[in-house]
Amino acid sequence: MTKLTQPTAAPTVVDRARFDEALAEQVAAEKEVTRHDDRVSASRRRLPMVEVADYTFTDADGPVRLSELFGEKYLLLVQNVMFGPDWDEGCPSCTWAVDNLPANMERLTDEGIAFAMVSQAPVAKLEDWRAKRTWDHRWVSSYDTTYHYDWGWTQTDENGEEGQLPGYSYYLLKDGKPYLTYMTTARGTEATLPVAHIMDRSVYGRQQDWEDSPEGWPQAPTYG
Repeated sequence: MTKLTQPTAAPTVVDRARFDEALAEQVAAEKEVTRHDDRVSASRRRLPMVEVADYTFTDADGPVRLSELFGEKYLLLVQNVMFGPDWDEGCPSCTWAVDNLPANMERLTDEGIAFAMVSQAPVAKLEDWRAKRTWDHRWVSSYDTTYHYDWGWTQTDENGEEGQLPGYSYYLLKDGKPYLTYMTTARGTEATLPVAHIMDRSVYGRQQDWEDSPEGWPQAPTYG
């Protein structure tokens, strides 16, 4: 079964009064989540920051420094797109995340936030994948830098095998120097994925096997 095939299982049918009652209980629980999220966001705004080396990345036009990615803005969001130096294609989940970006990125720049993507693969591979995906976002390579190792985006396990992490880094440019103010990975990336949130609110959710769903709800491995 695919997500395009309608499942047999469905919620219990009730009358309007019972539905309204159940929905009110759900909305009350979600409002508390919203209030908690506001508290977490308030603490995020109070985080300290750390200066980051002004790395020299490479894009299709040549060398570009981290500070130059801000353009005329003072805030910068950098998406770490998993793409190892020896890979021929970008990570499927990261590719999906890029496809989730706003159709009109000017909505982001209107808020004073510049955007760029960074990957460890050589720029030629990035440009090839960009062409296949028809992306126009700025995408730089950290291939000739220690950026991915310095900030944990590429890690080495006990067997010497390297692995990459997806995520986002938020920067502030202050007195010409880039500072890291926040970073997130793993499920912390979901805050920027509108399709995931839309799926969460549909009756079957994401249809992934880690979800707590009723008996008979369709589920499959996340990366199956």
